[in-house]
Amino acid sequence: MKSRSATPPLGPPIIDEPEAAHRLLLLGQLQAALKIRHVRSVLARNHRLVLRYNTSPCPPSGLTDPQLHIFAPNRTDITTTDGIAYLLASGSCYPAANPDEAAEAIARNNGTATASPDPRAHNIQP
Repeated sequence: MKSRSATPPLGPPIIDEPEAAHRLLLLGQLQAALKIRHVRSVLARNHRLVLRYNTSPCPPSGLTDPQLHIFAPNRTDITTTDGIAYLLASGSCYPAANPDEAAEAIARNNGTATASPDPRAHNIQP
């Protein structure tokens, strides 16, 4: 007899409304700082919707990590935040406590900067 294993996660984890709002605020601050530097970006709020009626247990629907899509002349990048740092898909990482500094580095390096080490390793608090 086969045992039924738990349903694997379908994508990014669900986050609660206050955490999603906090992350949107931080990404909005980065977006404003990028706009001053003439770097185009779009803020996207993400929601995972699970429509499975024949699977039990069904994974939850809900808000997932918001993203800031950055459009630089040479490439596009996607930024998320964990509340401590801005995390770019290209591998760069900047402290979320200073969106102006992060935007300056992103603009200067055309979205392809190699950032300083991960600020979470230094226990930087937002």
